[in-house]
Amino acid sequence: MSTKHIELTPQQREKVLRDIWVSHDARWFLKSIVELGFDTATKLNLAVIKSIGKTEIKQLVEEIGYGAIKDIEDFKALMEIATDLFFPEEHKYELEILDKDSFLGHVLECYIYKNVNKAGITDVHQCAAKMRFDSWLEAFGLEGETITEKNTNNCYGTCKIIFKIKW
Repeated sequence: MSTKHIELTPQQREKVLRDIWVSHDARWFLKSIVELGFDTATKLNLAVIKSIGKTEIKQLVEEIGYGAIKDIEDFKALMEIATDLFFPEEHKYELEILDKDSFLGHVLECYIYKNVNKAGITDVHQCAAKMRFDSWLEAFGLEGETITEKNTNNCYGTCKIIFKIKW
């Protein structure tokens, strides 16, 4: 056995942890499908996404000490931090302020779609993005809604999610 001391850089540590989280999520869903059936696994997945969405944002806001979100610029700043932290590198997206009440998350290449497509279940998989982002709004303490017109069966790996916020 080598006595050589090896350390990961902070970037390597983050990548390993993020990759493990994404793999855990996918494998949990797959095992749930096998054990419980697709419909039950989907219901559980959506419930977990709603719950973890609130938790991840609350922890992020607490960790960075972010105060109240007062306007769409504050919202965009926090969304940039959250998406950079919670989405893997292969998830390509753009964020844009549309007006004082509206914000766009444009997914250019969805990592979930890519894996669901590989598994051959795009026709039955339910995208959890709306559920996740609705829970983010709630956790931010914002009144509003997220609007998306696509699901896994018709997005082909890209979509637009609009956040409408009532200030």
